[in-house]
Amino acid sequence: MNENQTVGIVLAGGQSRRFGSPKSFAEKDGKSFYQWSIDTLVPVVNSIVLITNRELEKKFIDRGKVAVYTDIEQHSGKGPLAGIYTAMTKKPATWYAVIPTDVPFMDKKVFERLWNDRETGKQAIIPIVNGRLQPLIGYYHVSLKPIIEKLLEADRLNMVALLDEAQVTYVQFEDETPFININRLEDYERYFSTD
Repeated sequence: MNENQTVGIVLAGGQSRRFGSPKSFAEKDGKSFYQWSIDTLVPVVNSIVLITNRELEKKFIDRGKVAVYTDIEQHSGKGPLAGIYTAMTKKPATWYAVIPTDVPFMDKKVFERLWNDRETGKQAIIPIVNGRLQPLIGYYHVSLKPIIEKLLEADRLNMVALLDEAQVTYVQFEDETPFININRLEDYERYFSTD
């Protein structure tokens, strides 16, 4: 992957209301979810930024060479679009590989396949898993930054709003395992209970 620079964005700013505590710090095999996300991206990007909120910022320790940022002030708290926009502003690159922290089964092979399926002139490479769109996992081109800014200013914060305005390559996946999302405590107990 040497088409200029690719920066990894780990989105770790969610409130985790349904989980009950910050999901980023839940553990799988003794390693925090956010570290699993970082480790997934390391082989496929040049550098990584982690975007979080002010309450959690100081909790991200042992992060190695990963830069940690909070949302740019005027878009603070506006969800994943704000996180992607902040990363694009703080760390210039051509492509951005995006991953949340609640997909601890994610595999770098997903990102390798997305990258290999990219098409000239496209601005995003997004997986569709058995018919379900996964906009928080994939690649976004820097040319989307002004579109993201416009959406943020209009408070149109749904990721699908961005995809509706972008040139997108959709990549079909059948294996749902890497995309398993740990949203609730019940999800965590289902996959990680020691009973």
